[in-house]
Amino acid sequence: MDNKRYFVDFGPELLQLLGPNLYTNIYYVLGEIIANAYDADAQNVYILYDTDKNTIIVEDDGTGMTYDQFNSRFLPIGITSRDNADNTYTESGTRKRMGRKGIGKLAALSVAERVKVISVRDGDKSGCILSLNISNKNADGKYEIPAIPDDQINFLKIDETKSGSAIIMENSRYSINKTIDSAKRNISLIFPFACQTFKIHLENLTTGATATIDDTTMDIVKLSDALLTFSDEDSEYNEYLNALHGAFDNGRYYRVLQEKLPPDQLPAQKVLHKALTTIKEKMLLVTITGEQKAFDLSICGWIATFASSSDKKRNTDFPVNHISIIANDKLGQFDILPDISTDRMGEAYVVGQFFVDLLEETELPDIAASNRQGYKEDDPRFEKTLELIRKNALRPILELKADATKEKNYIRDLEKANKAKESKEAFDRSIREVVEHPDFKKVIHDSQPVKQALETAWELKDTLKDTYKKIMISHSSDDKPVIDELERVLHFCGFEKEEILYSSSNYYESGFEAYTDIYDYLKNFFVNTTRKTDLCVIYILNQGFVEKWDPVLEAGAGWVLNSTWYPMYTDTFSSVRRPFPGTAYTPKLNFDMDEKQSRTLAGAIYRISQHAGKLEQTEETIFQFIKTTRLYHG
Repeated sequence: MDNKRYFVDFGPELLQLLGPNLYTNIYYVLGEIIANAYDADAQNVYILYDTDKNTIIVEDDGTGMTYDQFNSRFLPIGITSRDNADNTYTESGTRKRMGRKGIGKLAALSVAERVKVISVRDGDKSGCILSLNISNKNADGKYEIPAIPDDQINFLKIDETKSGSAIIMENSRYSINKTIDSAKRNISLIFPFACQTFKIHLENLTTGATATIDDTTMDIVKLSDALLTFSDEDSEYNEYLNALHGAFDNGRYYRVLQEKLPPDQLPAQKVLHKALTTIKEKMLLVTITGEQKAFDLSICGWIATFASSSDKKRNTDFPVNHISIIANDKLGQFDILPDISTDRMGEAYVVGQFFVDLLEETELPDIAASNRQGYKEDDPRFEKTLELIRKNALRPILELKADATKEKNYIRDLEKANKAKESKEAFDRSIREVVEHPDFKKVIHDSQPVKQALETAWELKDTLKDTYKKIMISHSSDDKPVIDELERVLHFCGFEKEEILYSSSNYYESGFEAYTDIYDYLKNFFVNTTRKTDLCVIYILNQGFVEKWDPVLEAGAGWVLNSTWYPMYTDTFSSVRRPFPGTAYTPKLNFDMDEKQSRTLAGAIYRISQHAGKLEQTEETIFQFIKTTRLYHG
């Protein structure tokens, strides 16, 4: 029928308020439209764009809408589509519904002032034009919007005899990347749940280039060099997350070692991916009906690190270094990394997705931010989610990344050691040639000063290796989290990574060489470096320190060889005892330091810096920096 009429119960004021300001990025708009197609049980979404005409068309083969459904379900603003258990799922019953507030349809008005919306269901066509300039108000207080006649309702990809919908944005204020690969990457990031049963097809109508998105995450995982997953057997995401381990290339670096080393020299291969259990916590929350009720906060997902910075810096409008929150199979917040990251995350090139359906629980209030591009920061569900991801995911992935870096740099370290050995041998030969040359012997004769200088030079040759080490942190691995903060303070004082020996460090420059036995390394380190007058050993003591061989050997070597040392402790002052007696000025390291304790630590680090010739900072500036770390509580 061609006498179809369409009415909305909102005026131009609301459209002006919501439409242009709702979204600020074309890909967020596309993400909303794609989500609507997902809720319509579509199997295919077609994003067609003409870069010359600035036209963007999104078609889907979902359930579509009849004329009556168009007026009663699509056009009204603010009709909640998901407010109880009965409407949590889509019409097919196989997908969790993404939409909730019913304003996503206005997303297109953030792109264009005039948007055509057409649909067909079982041959019943409907269509209208949404505009920011609504003015035709009838006697009932509703606004009539222009209809599109049935004979003008045509699709480019959808079978008009079946079902589907399309949104056409003409004269778009924003544009999609001309390069189809760039457009694909951006859409993959903003809508990460494309799969074999929900494919996203792209076509640049200007160039004819096409692409299909059907397995985004696998492509990312194939580029990574460390991977963690969080899931349980009863999780709906378990199969999906387990499949990531199959795509992960654990032999990325080891194959290089196999090519360059004989079998008897190959070290044991490191495991660079782990499967951990779902992160869970009980929460007592208030429902939309005002009832206080207990809910399970369950966090499944994955986190990985890119193999190199070149993998990170691919052409995209979004930061590739990000961790997304997915709720009800919909992107809830693109990036939580700025809210949870440590100073080391930037070097790790982290990417990940965590599935937290409680954030979109139907019984609980909607916590989407007003711009629809994230969650309200002060919501307890969101706060707890950030806390648990920070606590359970960041340290393990950084440890795996450190292992990956060691494996990656093993050949480099081997070549470096060979060069050092060759340099030492060449030095020995040159000295020997000079000393044993008859003319030289004739010149120096019985000169005592020259002999003494030669003897000194001969001793110094053994200090060439690792001469850059200025500080050693002797510790128990139990104290790693708090020592990581101490490491930050040392970097602030001007100590380079290469100048610190801290075997638990996430920086490979500060650890021992890859695959090297730690006891052999410590023996070699003390033999070759402790003659340096500027070497300082910091002993991080606790009650378990003397029960572990690693710190005991470090402590003994440093004490016997008379290196400069400073004790600190992490539990009680009784841990500071002979041969490292403490004083009232011995710092205590913990995550709850007050001003007095922080100033004591600042004083110790200042003295260490002076000893090493690091004069960039004062005791006061060191104290002020400590206040910015997790050590300081105030």
